[in-house]
Order: sequence, then structure tokens, then C-alpha cells
Amino acid sequence: MSKDFLIAAYKKLQQRLRYGLSHSEADALNDAFCNLWGGRYDPATKEEGERLLYQALRRRQISLWRNEQRHPKVPHTDAHIAEPPSDDDFDEAFRQISELIRTQLTPLQQDILMRHDVNDETYSEIAESLGMEEAAVRMQLSRARKKIREVYKMKNKR
Repeated sequence: MSKDFLIAAYKKLQQRLRYGLSHSEADALNDAFCNLWGGRYDPATKEEGERLLYQALRRRQISLWRNEQRHPKVPHTDAHIAEPPSDDDFDEAFRQISELIRTQLTPLQQDILMRHDVNDETYSEIAESLGMEEAAVRMQLSRARKKIREVYKMKNKR
């Protein structure tokens, strides 16, 4: 059996809700239709197609509502924009991070960090010159940055 009943139900519901339909509701209707279309549902009657679409739309709207409750949006007017650090603070932070790079990272991590962040070399260029895999270069750089962040945060909590 074709999915003609599902298409008919979608068009009918879309016509019924056309006026006053917000963008999120229109998106939810389209998502519900696409989920049903790609699924194993093949309604035998027009009423069954409408019922399936209403249920899918209801589940989608509930999911959107729950997501909004868990992750409320903060209006831009309430957002706090931090002041940029003073030059003295910036210089001190730079000095501390430079010291951490010298004392906390392995020579390989220091080399990769300098090549990538200072010399603007790509991961593939670094990997080729060091005889490493590109993924290994990425991993070393990621670990180096993580180590610097962790130690810097611990030192500055005091």
C-alpha cells in the first residue's frame, strides 16, 4: 500500500494549522511527517494516517517543550559581558602560561604546540616533519592544551 493516506493527512493538518502556526510548530509538523515517512508506518486509511501524524506531532512538541525546560534561553540583555583584562593582567597570564609550557609539557608537546600555534603549521605538515600520524599530532596538541588549562586553573584558584 502506498503512503498516500499519510500525505493526505499531512496536507490536511498543514491547511488546518496554516494560520497561527509558529516556525517551531511548522518544523515539528515537518519533522513528524518525515519521521513517519521514513519509518515502517503505512496507514491503511486516511483516519489512521491522521492519527499517526497527530501522535508524532504531539511527541515532537512535547520533546521540544522538555528541551526548552532543561535548557532555557538566556536573553541577550541579561548576559554579562566580561571586561577585557588589563595589560598587566594579560602580561602576567602570558608569563604564567609560558612557564607552564616549559615546565609541564614534554619536549614533543612543546614542539607541536609551537609549530601549530606560533608558526601556523598544519597538522599534516607537523606530522610529516616529525614522522608521526596526523591523529597522533592532534592528540598530543589536545593533551598539551588540556594540561596547561588544568594546571593554570589550579594555580590561579589560590
